[in-house]
Amino acid sequence: MKIENTNSPVNTQELLPQIVERIFAICKTDPNFHLKNEMEIIGNKIESINQKILKQDHLLEQSNILKKDILERIEILDNENQNKQNELLELLGSDL
Repeated sequence: MKIENTNSPVNTQELLPQIVERIFAICKTDPNFHLKNEMEIIGNKIESINQKILKQDHLLEQSNILKKDILERIEILDNENQNKQNELLELLGSDL
């Protein structure tokens, strides 16, 4: 017989942001809330900043891909240069 504990521990760190989000959602919809306009402005700024962050993350990812590609090309060229140097030395009669 297997006994399982179905009571999961409550993570209070996750509850607080959810409560704050609910409070802000209520304040945004309440026409009598005196800071509604300011909250909308701040919400728009937050959305704009999040979009910029996403764009920067995308650019960073692209730059990492390009960096990896360039490093691979440099390694290939170094190997080709080394092979060509060895070939030239052999043609000149040098022992490796």
